[in-house]
Amino acid sequence: MWQIVMVAVSHLLILFLALFGLRLVHRRISARFIRCSVHCPTQLAANGQYEAPPRGRIAVYLIIQLIIPRLIFLTATIGSYLILIQDFGLRSTISIWFSKPDWEWKLPVALAIGVLINLIVTFERLRSRRLREAALKDLEHSHAILILIGAQALQALLPLMFAFLVIPMLGLPNHVLELFERLTLVLVIIFVGIDSLRTLRLVEAKIAHRAKLKWGGEERQIRAAETQYSLMHRMLNVLVILATAGAALMVFDQVRAFGASLLTSAGILGLVAGIAAQRTLQNVFAGLQLAITQPIALGDVVEVENVVGTIEEITFSFVSVRLRDLRRLILPVTYFLERPFTNLTRTSAESLTSFSLVLSLDASLAAIRKQVDTILHANPLWSGGKWEVMISELGESSMVVRITLGAANAEIAFQLKSQVQEQILDYLNQFKKGSVIGAVADSKPAMELSEATKPPNLEPASKTP
Repeated sequence: MWQIVMVAVSHLLILFLALFGLRLVHRRISARFIRCSVHCPTQLAANGQYEAPPRGRIAVYLIIQLIIPRLIFLTATIGSYLILIQDFGLRSTISIWFSKPDWEWKLPVALAIGVLINLIVTFERLRSRRLREAALKDLEHSHAILILIGAQALQALLPLMFAFLVIPMLGLPNHVLELFERLTLVLVIIFVGIDSLRTLRLVEAKIAHRAKLKWGGEERQIRAAETQYSLMHRMLNVLVILATAGAALMVFDQVRAFGASLLTSAGILGLVAGIAAQRTLQNVFAGLQLAITQPIALGDVVEVENVVGTIEEITFSFVSVRLRDLRRLILPVTYFLERPFTNLTRTSAESLTSFSLVLSLDASLAAIRKQVDTILHANPLWSGGKWEVMISELGESSMVVRITLGAANAEIAFQLKSQVQEQILDYLNQFKKGSVIGAVADSKPAMELSEATKPPNLEPASKTP
């Protein structure tokens, strides 16, 4: 008895020394490998970086660094397995599980083949040029994200698929074979859940990276993009974790009820989130309707809430209107479907603007039309659009003259209107100082005007005798 224990202890010591030596080698290789800087394509995708695939000496260091951890795992697993069946005499106990001969070496070989498949897939994933080029693509290339995550999932799923094929060939009893298959299925479910979490994290990193590239130094826009996804990311993480745990527990009959309750919790959480987001969903469907009917488009000039602005951003939840003083009016998308508004550029960008003058009845409209025509032809903002001068209201002592101007778009129309108003005011002030109400009559010679305004020569009254 003591002899068996001493042999087992000596074998355990040898196993421990072998693992310790492999660990030291791995640490030394890792210290030298840091200078080679070979990173995972998924990590590069999260940072938006590119790195050339490893070649030559760097590829050799990569192979060694990947082999040693797997060699440590195989040494620990197979060494413990041999000590159990040889030193502790468990061979006869375990042999009743197998109906085929040579099962002793089939188990270690199957494990070694699975680890070898994992090594090959991992090495090809780290040295793939296609994956490293896909790491630079943003969210518009969704297939790039799928390729990156799919390659990472194959690293774990291929050995598990191999286990599904090898374990039935060992001649295990049905209950043992069923247990192994269920354990393998649980591992597949767990790895799919982990892969889903990695996908969400990668998408979040891609959104942040894309926002930085799009908005540059505008911290407000970058923070808005990060805020937009953070809450959804956390909710999705909780749903994935609950669904993964519930699906894994559903594999076993003893805890199937608990797994079903977890899946129900995930469904209830989704239902609560849906009810809480009812208003948001309403805005989303309104945004879809807005995109189909298109009563507004980016760049349209609209009049809403008694202000005029330009449509700057349209999302599924709100519309941002840029006002002339650079403020932003944020309105829900349902506003443009439920309430009336004015779209000044619905069919074309050309815009009309107008202003009114209060003039005396003896003002000359012909002179004003001539002056407006002169002003417009000299103004570079005017592109030959429509213009007119007409009386819009007539009173007993005055009239309201409306001047309408056409321009290429609403912004130019606003500037053109301001400049024409200023020059017309200067023109009117030549006839009536400091007042718009004045006579703009046809010009007459100065001498005639002075004679007409002279008082008549009156002879002195004769004296009464």
